Amino acid sequence: MNDIRVYDGLFPLQFRTMAYDFALKSNFVICWNDGITDAQLPHKYLHSVFSFEDVERLGILSWVKNSEAAKELDGLVFSKAVLNLTTASDSHFLHTHPEAKVLLYYVNLEWCDGWHGETLFFHENLRDIVFTSPYTPGRLLVFSGGIPHTMRPQSNVATKFRFTLSLFFDKC
Repeated sequence: MNDIRVYDGLFPLQFRTMAYDFALKSNFVICWNDGITDAQLPHKYLHSVFSFEDVERLGILSWVKNSEAAKELDGLVFSKAVLNLTTASDSHFLHTHPEAKVLLYYVNLEWCDGWHGETLFFHENLRDIVFTSPYTPGRLLVFSGGIPHTMRPQSNVATKFRFTLSLFFDKC
């Protein structure tokens, strides 16, 4: 799909290890949900909001700006960053981030076949999947936040926590 870009191999193991440690030491709160209907709203998830200073300290944007993914940020300004922590018992729903460009980084260092946790992107009819990204450690997805998307929960044999870092950008 033209509005979804996949970047593998942008981040060396040293950065990936530091990012995973950063995630493990983050302070998480129960707050956000990705539902839009009354039945979905009670589902709450763990997340940690990062300031721009946190993102700078992590250094992820330096790696992005020195890669072929740099063109994805042209004309955009940082809005917010959220580290999501999910478990096998979480439910997830289709949602969007209107007007935002999203950089989604898969933080875990290891992910095995059969653990699931894919990111699914849907057609506007909200039924047809147009793109699926397997949870691939170190992968960066860049996409228009207006594309309906969700995640498939990891299986109960997967590692306990699935971390993703979402960086949101708006037009200048």
